[in-house]
Amino acid sequence: MFGGASAEELQQKAEGLYERGDWGGAKLELDRALEKAEGEALREAIAKRIDDCCDAIARDRIGEAERLVEEGNLELAMQELESALEVVASDAVRAEAQAVVDRLERDDAIEHATSEEMSDEEVLTLVMSRWEDAQGEEYEEYGQPFLDAILLLHRGELKEGRAALEALFEDAEAPRYLWLELGLVRRLDGDRAGAREALIEFIDSLADDEKGDAMLAAYVELALIADEDDEFEEAMAFFEQAVEEFEDDYRPLLAMGRFLRRHELATEAVDVLEVAKESLDELRPDWRVMQELGLAYREAGRGEEAIGELEAVVSYLTERKHLDYPPETVVPLAELHESHGKKERAADLYATLTRGSDTANHARYHGEAGRLLAELGLKDEARRMLKRGVALAEDDDALRSELEERLDAL
Repeated sequence: MFGGASAEELQQKAEGLYERGDWGGAKLELDRALEKAEGEALREAIAKRIDDCCDAIARDRIGEAERLVEEGNLELAMQELESALEVVASDAVRAEAQAVVDRLERDDAIEHATSEEMSDEEVLTLVMSRWEDAQGEEYEEYGQPFLDAILLLHRGELKEGRAALEALFEDAEAPRYLWLELGLVRRLDGDRAGAREALIEFIDSLADDEKGDAMLAAYVELALIADEDDEFEEAMAFFEQAVEEFEDDYRPLLAMGRFLRRHELATEAVDVLEVAKESLDELRPDWRVMQELGLAYREAGRGEEAIGELEAVVSYLTERKHLDYPPETVVPLAELHESHGKKERAADLYATLTRGSDTANHARYHGEAGRLLAELGLKDEARRMLKRGVALAEDDDALRSELEERLDAL
């Protein structure tokens, strides 16, 4: 209280941290400043800025939760949202977090529900809760026939549901999202040409200020349809249109880069993904871009850069205490480290996967960790890993035999 920086100096330092996006650091400095502050006006200003920091931290965690949802990790997303609700200061940001919680709970209910377990009314309530406002307003105009089509599709009656959707166009005055629904259903029904026509109609029907996730999803669907028809250039054209329409959004570039890499065009994928990485928010990067760029570097023969990007993914997740690392990142990273002579790091990475959710491959991960530990001369540790691998491989005769041979060789 009687030494060190003054309340005003701490407040100024906190502002610098806040502007750089270090909201946690800024809050710590402001907490210290509040202890030293004299005068009601100064204390109120500091307290308000502390609330701003809390809201910024909460919004950061909400954003991280949204990314985790896209990755399919609902449990970790809910943890982020619970953390956001604990730290949030304002009612407005609290409502944002709670809205995402409510949506995830509805989505989880939809995922785990079956038509046998739910009434038609319950199905429709859950499906409708996922629509955007503009979608809901349009679908309401179509009345019960549209809802009947949704129920048919929910029950797996694809052709009947498709026919019901197509019949709605006879009286629809200005269909927009109906084209999107029909395009997705036609693709499921194997009608790629019809799906393409419907998705293009949907995109063309949107106004300039309606460039949302639905439009982006439609472009990606169109690109994938073209690829299924062996029309690579047309697929690329759809990706390029998406990039042009969403010029400040890295997601079309990520989708394009992934597409190029899977077509074994690693160099081209690197070029696209490097641009995607430059478009990221430095304070809240999307680790999927780093992963995809790392894999592209690897396939382009740029091993050191690949290691750097993939290690950045591991670090990013570790900092956020997400320790169930994706095998798509860790296995290539372990292979790269081994090829660069860093067997200890490779063994450590495989060991982390033995504790993860990819239980189907736990035996293999134990085996790889054991092999590397044996090569490092750590026979006791290797033996423990291999024994566990043998026990887990009881349903895989070939793998169990391979691991037993390694164990016998120790």
